[in-house]
Amino acid sequence: MGISRKTWLLIAFLTAIAAAIVVVPAVADPAATTKSGGAITAVKVVRETDAQTTSSATFVDLPGASTTITVPSGEKALILARFSAESDCYGGAANDWCSVRILIGGSEAAPASGTDFAFDSNEDGGAASQGNWESHSMDRSRGALGEGTYTVKVQWMTVDTGVTFRLDDWSLTVERVKKS
Repeated sequence: MGISRKTWLLIAFLTAIAAAIVVVPAVADPAATTKSGGAITAVKVVRETDAQTTSSATFVDLPGASTTITVPSGEKALILARFSAESDCYGGAANDWCSVRILIGGSEAAPASGTDFAFDSNEDGGAASQGNWESHSMDRSRGALGEGTYTVKVQWMTVDTGVTFRLDDWSLTVERVKKS
């Protein structure tokens, strides 16, 4: 007693389906990094509702956008920092932009991209774009960091002279995550 034609067709069909399913292993992006931690063990929030502007072509501290967070003795931590704000970037040449970075303990938090991170852009340039207020945000981290007190601060700049960068209604949230 042999295998029926229906059974052969079923086997051929299932084999074809199995061959069609290709499992491709995930290839990690060599620039991507992964960090993980445990429980959130501290949170600090700094907020501001008054509009501020800068035309600095180098990074300067955003007034008031600073706090400290302490990693207790004998512990290591991942520090997470989020910054969001109502933003406007205007003036200067077309396609200029305005950058923000977060420093944790004096070092740019990851991903550290310097002026390459456009928090906002002036779109077509000129003062005509003034008043295009939008909500923008960024998320950065640093660690594992050992015991100590770390200053977390936001810096801002324009990438060209003649550009004005306006931030309003901003919030800086800093979290300490326990590392094992």
